Amino acid sequence: MPKTALGFVFALASTLLAQDGSITGTVVDLGGDPVGSATIEATNSRTKSVYKAVTSASGAFTFNQLPAGKYNLSSEPPGFEPFAQQNVEVEAGRQEHLALHFRDIQLNTLGDGREFFVSIGTAHKTPAGPAPRMPDGKPELSGVWYPRRVVDPGKPEPKPWAEAVIKQDAENNYKDTPQSHCWPYGLIANTLQIWKLVQTPALLVIMIEGELPRQVFLDGRKHPDNLNASWVGHSIGHWDGDTLVVDTIGFNNRSWLDLDGRPHTENLHMTERYRRADLGHLEIEITIDDPGAYAKPWTTKSVAELAPKEEIMEYVCTENERDLGHMVGK
Repeated sequence: MPKTALGFVFALASTLLAQDGSITGTVVDLGGDPVGSATIEATNSRTKSVYKAVTSASGAFTFNQLPAGKYNLSSEPPGFEPFAQQNVEVEAGRQEHLALHFRDIQLNTLGDGREFFVSIGTAHKTPAGPAPRMPDGKPELSGVWYPRRVVDPGKPEPKPWAEAVIKQDAENNYKDTPQSHCWPYGLIANTLQIWKLVQTPALLVIMIEGELPRQVFLDGRKHPDNLNASWVGHSIGHWDGDTLVVDTIGFNNRSWLDLDGRPHTENLHMTERYRRADLGHLEIEITIDDPGAYAKPWTTKSVAELAPKEEIMEYVCTENERDLGHMVGK
């Protein structure tokens, strides 16, 4: 290539690079300690192109060669609340430096540490092998399982009143979580504790640490005509091939649908599908149908890994005790 042409190529490349900018920065938690191994996404507001960077052990990150424009930054690292920063301006030939603060789920207060939340959101090693079966040939779901990990939250479309409740809960840092009142979380909101399934041909019992037990009747019965609203509702199940389909109605309206505080009404109809893919993995789909709170039904998907060396523990919520002061004795 002639020298003049080669020089033109280098000049053009330099010009193109000069049209790009960059974002650098550091990420720390509420205590000021660096947050490493966190994936941050930068989305161009105009083109919707997504760029990714991962923080180093010192919390540093860099986005190089970003086309000039505005970017929305987001990150959802385990153990932290989702982070978002809108309209970060990137100018050609310039470097924008940011100091980001991620908020621990526990807000750096007493309680379960960040490691706890990282653990429950991380896949666990499981024993290998085929899914076990009952004497009648149906898949056996019995076992102790690690907390469900949501792999697809679905796309709920809350009605205006429900949207307002969700917004209020977020603005209040979820201080009114059901457990702060010693109430059960709800059937699908609880993704924090290990849980246990005990299966017989006619009954499946679901026990979650710190929650009310559930009975899923597999004997062909129907829902009662007159149900009293309850925390866990009334559940009946049937087999669709190797998938157990559980139909539940009869809820009260005091529990949450998820940890984002999504509400529901007493007309909630929940359909669960449990499939044991192999010895160590359980796949769960939950469809929410509540026309009083959501524009249309929506489905969330999650997985759970077998925890053969774990066992659920006794847990009693002792806060919010109001009876003792009214008891009369000698």
